[in-house]
Amino acid sequence: MPPPEPPPSFRRRPRIWRLLLGGLLVVALSAGATVVLIKGEIRTLAKDLRFHKAIKLSSGTLAPAGFGDPQTILLVGNDQRNHTTTAPVLPHSNEMLLVRIDPSKPWISMMSIPRELEVTIPCPNGPVTTRLNYALTCGGWGTLVSTIYQLTGIRPNHVVEIDFNNFKTAVDEIGCAYSTIDRRYYHVNTPYSQQYQEINLQPGYQKLCGTQALQFVSYRHGDTSLVRDARDQDFLLDVKKEYGPTLLDNIHKFERIFGQTVEVDRSLQSETGVENLLGTLISAASVRVRQVQFQVNLEPTGSNPCSCDTATPQQIAASVHSFLDGADNVPTDNTVAAAHAVHRGTVQPTLPLVPSLAAGLSQAQASARALPFALEYPRVQDAGGSGLPVSLRDYLIHAPDGTAYPTYVAVFSAGLLGQYYDVQGMTWLGAPMFTDPDQTVTVAGRTYSLFYSGQHLSVVAWYAHGAVYWVHNSLTDAVGNGELLAIAEQTRPIGVPGTPGRPVIDASDPRRDLLKAVVVPTRIAPAAKITPVETIGSIGALIALLAAPILAVVLFRRRRRLTALRAELDALLLHESQLRAGLPRQPPGARPAAPQRQPPAPGAETLMHEHA
Repeated sequence: MPPPEPPPSFRRRPRIWRLLLGGLLVVALSAGATVVLIKGEIRTLAKDLRFHKAIKLSSGTLAPAGFGDPQTILLVGNDQRNHTTTAPVLPHSNEMLLVRIDPSKPWISMMSIPRELEVTIPCPNGPVTTRLNYALTCGGWGTLVSTIYQLTGIRPNHVVEIDFNNFKTAVDEIGCAYSTIDRRYYHVNTPYSQQYQEINLQPGYQKLCGTQALQFVSYRHGDTSLVRDARDQDFLLDVKKEYGPTLLDNIHKFERIFGQTVEVDRSLQSETGVENLLGTLISAASVRVRQVQFQVNLEPTGSNPCSCDTATPQQIAASVHSFLDGADNVPTDNTVAAAHAVHRGTVQPTLPLVPSLAAGLSQAQASARALPFALEYPRVQDAGGSGLPVSLRDYLIHAPDGTAYPTYVAVFSAGLLGQYYDVQGMTWLGAPMFTDPDQTVTVAGRTYSLFYSGQHLSVVAWYAHGAVYWVHNSLTDAVGNGELLAIAEQTRPIGVPGTPGRPVIDASDPRRDLLKAVVVPTRIAPAAKITPVETIGSIGALIALLAAPILAVVLFRRRRRLTALRAELDALLLHESQLRAGLPRQPPGARPAAPQRQPPAPGAETLMHEHA
């Protein structure tokens, strides 16, 4: 007798659910692999950050933050080192930099708090009114964080500290960095001189390794606290610009260097803390850095007992608002158009420009003889600094592959203490500083690449004569947008006396070209640039997130259905065995006598495997 027809529930259903389930499993496994990869990096970074002991902070000192939440990081440069004399320097915060990462904003904000700012510090032995950087000395990390919170209302989520020796090590380990030294820095300690940090740096765009970089960012003489803080930020941004694009390709190298040269709070030594911070960073991927200047009154030395700078509550509130929520629009005023002409040695007073002085032009003519390419020199300069001499030097800059490129730099005063801007030219067209300009603009037939720092123009660059030329703003962007662009426009090749085809620029020549009417364009925020790895990871994570509840429902239904199928299969096998033994069929629910075990009906084992 042929076996009975299986119950209707055994008839093969369409395979669409099986295909869908398989597809979802493949996607989930792919996303899972991405998550495992990310988890591996988180685990590695957390391990690297445990290289040093955690910064000691009591519970509640730092603000908690979840995955993807806005976060504020306090970066501290600790000037704890051997002094230039026999006395060591006690721990004190030479640099206090707040970094705000908010996924809802199209930028990352960065603001230095001046170390000379006068504050009242809640030291363990009683309050002391003095410079802010004394907070770390008198009470440690908890006192520093509490003082900053008391001053600004900002409670950081994390603290990252690096001392002078580790800073040098980090810069050397990453392979040094190309940055601009804005002016000549020189000091050597002698028995008859002031005793402070020695420094010997020439101006111009150049490769800075550990010792030179440390001298540049930590020098604290001959300028103001705003310039000093700007030096630190300027170098950090140059490092970001040069090494940011290669971060993914060298992730383990950077993790190792970062972990071994900084100290962090305890939460960043845990996988959860690192994961939450990375979640915020991923949410803010590819956004630019926006520099915010802390509003401060630069007081004369000796004007108060601590020689401190001051800030009113209104100035502090304005600085904090700009840091957390401020706008970042480039001014749209027609600033350059206000200067219609440089004619017969005069400049219209709407821009603070005057014709270049004859002494500087003569120096440029002498330097032009030594260069294998045309030296371009501005025919106008900032009026405030026109009383100070121009410093001009030519030198060789070496690219990472060792190729030497001729370069020159002319250093001009911007008229304020410690403020200088530079006009440069070189034959290295592929230097890191010229990658990804924020905008380009054409003026009088020449195309300029514009690089912004927040709302300020920081660099105006152009290509000509087989070289690249640029005007670099002062460290605090003291030269206005229109003025900087006008200086670039009025920069022309300078000739050498007696050289055919290279006429000499004459400051009194009334035939000089006119300043063209130009609007400094509004900076257009670029679309976020996400790498393929980030894209795949984001899509995979999203799909996995969506697939999880679907998989849960499907698996639950399949398991319930499998239980019912097993019960029906048991009933079928029992029925088959009864037919073979010639026993009467038992009513539903009755307990049958235990029959001798028979082999399963043909096809039943296949059905079991299929539905299992």
